Amino acid sequence: MNNMKYIAGAVFLRGSTAYKNEMPVSKVRLSSYWIDIYPVTNSRYQRFIDVKGYEKPEYWTEKGWLFVQQLPEKFPLYWNNPRWNQPEQPVTGVSWWEAMAFAQFEGKQLPTEAQWEYAAGQGVDLYPWGSDAPTDELANFAPGCEPADLHRCSTWVDQHPRAVSRSGCHDMAGNLNEWCLDNSTPDYSWDFLGVNPVRLESEILPHIVRGGSGLHDEDCLRCTSRDYYSPEMRDNIVGIRCVVNED
Repeated sequence: MNNMKYIAGAVFLRGSTAYKNEMPVSKVRLSSYWIDIYPVTNSRYQRFIDVKGYEKPEYWTEKGWLFVQQLPEKFPLYWNNPRWNQPEQPVTGVSWWEAMAFAQFEGKQLPTEAQWEYAAGQGVDLYPWGSDAPTDELANFAPGCEPADLHRCSTWVDQHPRAVSRSGCHDMAGNLNEWCLDNSTPDYSWDFLGVNPVRLESEILPHIVRGGSGLHDEDCLRCTSRDYYSPEMRDNIVGIRCVVNED
């Protein structure tokens, strides 16, 4: 798979004791999968625009298709903003449905949050790069949730080469959150089996995002940190990373 990393099937400790929504810490077994080395960039998303993906229902879920029909524009919200639309910046201003449609276009899907968490830290590392405290050299983030530049923008997806995870993935902390397949849950008490877990009850309910963004503080950069947004949210704090599951 070009520009993807192979993740061999593994068992890891998911979650942490830092917050209730990251508990209980428990063993999770994942089957093998591939995951994007970098978040989806604007140049990569351009291919979806070029094939008129916003006009082709085959890429969209039924509810996603209804959503996209109501959009005043047929491209991401920040697509024409020069602070966010440079070729190697991660695409942003995309709803969960747009992320799903793009993944379908590439023959992929969004990661489950367990897949995302394992690729970020393998149940070992506090941050994707290890245990060192975040710095500007390692991530685009906002200490105290107060960005230094109020006219902030995202950084290039390869701008923090020291921050690569032990799985070989880049830009998994800060810059942009990344949509996951799962609906949000208050904790992991629903998962009795711990085998390829995914919680997807309804498309219209909020979905998990992972990784933190340029508006988030150090705590949100942890591999186990969880957040969530409604599927229609199209703000400049969320992007896309895709996976391919092995049969």
